Amino acid sequence: MAQNIASNQARKSLLSLTNDVVLQLFFTKEENQSLLCEFLKATTHLTDDDLATVEIENAKLSKEKVEEKDFIVDIHLTSPTGHKVIIEMQIQNHANFTERIVSYNARNYASQLKRGEKYTQLKESITLAIVDFRYFDDAEDFAEHILFRRTNRKIFTNAQQFYIIDLTKLPKMIIEEKHQWGALLKAETEEELKLLMETSEVMKTAGEKLLDLSADENARELAELRELALRDWHIRYGESFEKGVTEGFQQGIEQGIEQGIEQGIEKGIGQGQQRKAIEMAKAMLADQMPLGTISKYSGLKEEEILELEVMKD
Repeated sequence: MAQNIASNQARKSLLSLTNDVVLQLFFTKEENQSLLCEFLKATTHLTDDDLATVEIENAKLSKEKVEEKDFIVDIHLTSPTGHKVIIEMQIQNHANFTERIVSYNARNYASQLKRGEKYTQLKESITLAIVDFRYFDDAEDFAEHILFRRTNRKIFTNAQQFYIIDLTKLPKMIIEEKHQWGALLKAETEEELKLLMETSEVMKTAGEKLLDLSADENARELAELRELALRDWHIRYGESFEKGVTEGFQQGIEQGIEQGIEQGIEKGIGQGQQRKAIEMAKAMLADQMPLGTISKYSGLKEEEILELEVMKD
């Protein structure tokens, strides 16, 4: 009994890096820049030369920002060699997640070029997405995605790169450095963290910094505000999700009676996903949220959202 109480107290005392506000507070602290570099070296192809210093573009967080209903917490940074990097934590499998991160990466890549500049000045755009839901169908927990030629699998370009960390598939034996970082991101209790801190000097330092952050009252308040905001968001828009899935699925089933049950079910699932996204976008439009935010969470393209707005009028 006493052991369970102690465990619960430890769980409450450690801030989780799966909270995107906590992740940003942790990695954007100036004193933690070396840890950010170690993390990126372990999880991407970036090297010491690429990460000698990094410029974080959105390091400031405030209570007012976190409470905003359309606030998106991604880490944007530029390396000395010009690489543009987005680090994102995602714990919910929103509709069209893959399409969304591709769109954001493309925007990050294209935004580098100013009027009159040459395309040769463009640097790689890298997305590091950390997901706490089952993203891959296979057993892979860390995966790199680039553009390549279909016929011979030769690389077409490294201009856009996507690294996905699936926290649901971390191995039980934590040996590789990238898995140590995955375990840190997933750590829920001080007991777990302290065991991890014994695996390397980097993890020892990272664990100490996370414990320091967990003791910071301002950080705890921001983390709690973020949790409450996300909870309210899901309550508000969850009904739109469920309504869209149900209506779309039922429509597909009815059509399936005529076209074949198996095909109808498959079509119903697809229509349900699309209807789900549309219902969510409509609800967010009613709340006058920015197009970028609606696109991120619904998975719809901005042009599609604008069409919905025109239809509404």
